[in-house]
Amino acid sequence: MTDSTPYTPPMVWQWEKESESRFANINRPVAGPTHDKELPVGKHPLQLYSLATPNGVKVTMLLEELLAIGKEGAEYDAWLINIGQGDQFGSGFV
Repeated sequence: MTDSTPYTPPMVWQWEKESESRFANINRPVAGPTHDKELPVGKHPLQLYSLATPNGVKVTMLLEELLAIGKEGAEYDAWLINIGQGDQFGSGFV
């Protein structure tokens, strides 16, 4: 991929909310939740809030391997977090 137009960063960065990318539009330059939502809590010592993304799968595999070798403290409850809908920006996370 080559682009002959050089990029020059602005002197002062400003957030441009409009973007063609669906995921670029969910990120903001400010901290804090976008909505109030409590996270579900199960009965096990660990709670896994994830989607089957590559990193989410890694955590699940680690926990399953710990359980396979008998580590009782690795028991967990798994909950779906839909990053496409912005669940990760709820008050239970931030």
